[in-house]
This record gives sequence, C-alpha cells and structure tokens, in this order.
Amino acid sequence: MKKGNYYAGLLLIVLGVIALILNTVFDIRIIKFDPYDFWVFIVLLIGLTFELGYFLKGSKPGLLIPGGIITTIGLLFMFEASTDWHFSRYTWPVYIISVAVGLLQMYIFSKRDKGLLIAGLIVGGIGVFFQIVMILSAISSNLIGIFISIYLVAAGIALVFTGYSRKGTKY
Repeated sequence: MKKGNYYAGLLLIVLGVIALILNTVFDIRIIKFDPYDFWVFIVLLIGLTFELGYFLKGSKPGLLIPGGIITTIGLLFMFEASTDWHFSRYTWPVYIISVAVGLLQMYIFSKRDKGLLIAGLIVGGIGVFFQIVMILSAISSNLIGIFISIYLVAAGIALVFTGYSRKGTKY
C-alpha cells in the first residue's frame, strides 16, 4: 500500500467519524444535503483535491498554496452554512488567514524557504489581528449594551428609592 493512500484513508476516516459524532451526539448537522448548501462541499472538495494532489504523490508542493487557501475557505463556508451565515460579519479575517495557511503549508512541506515563512507569518499575523479585533468588538458591543442596560435599571431603582426615602414626597 502506498504511504499517501494510507494517510488519505486515515484522513477520510477521521473526518467521517467527526462528522458522525457531531451529527448524532451533538445534533450538529455539518453534513446536510440541502441543494442550496451543497456548493460548500464542492469548494471543499476542490481544496482537498489540491491537498491530496501533493500528499498522494509527494511532488509539486506548489499545490499546497491553493489547496490550503481553498480548503480553509471551504471549511469556513461549511461553518457559515451550518450556522445560517450568522457569524459572517465576524469571520471575514479567515479569508486573510487562509492565504497564510497555504503559504505555511508550502513552507512546512517543501524546502523551507524563509520567504514563505516570513510571508505566511506576516499575512497570518494580520489575519489573526483582525480576527481578534472582530471578536473583541463583538464582545465589547454586547458588554456595552449590557452595561448601559444595567446602568439604566440601577438609575431607575435609585430614583424610585430616593423618592420614597424623602418625607412628604408625593407622586
């Protein structure tokens, strides 16, 4: 048996088991055959085809850059489709990160060209920075809304009880 086929088979087994567990145990439908969401699997399949093109033959590491980009975007689309695109306003930095994934994959599995590492880390750092900004903006905007609500309730309670504490105050 070829070593590449062995690893490809293991990858498919792991992906299938994860999908089965998520589907049956946690009731998370990653694999759904809705024709409107099926295109996501086509994107993922294209990315995995590039990846397998390298890993099955061990040559042409240039396949890893588009493979990493398209596979990462396919996984993002799978997440977005399964959540009805609810988080898409916060996950746009993953598009930037996908470029870093492709570059870093090629760095790891090829001749370890320092230019790939530097470019991958810079692009990845930019993507991660923006992802952190998006997460913090989502958290802080919710926190700000919560704090304003709590402040309004506290101010209302303070006004109500200060009115009762004064003698002779009528409403």
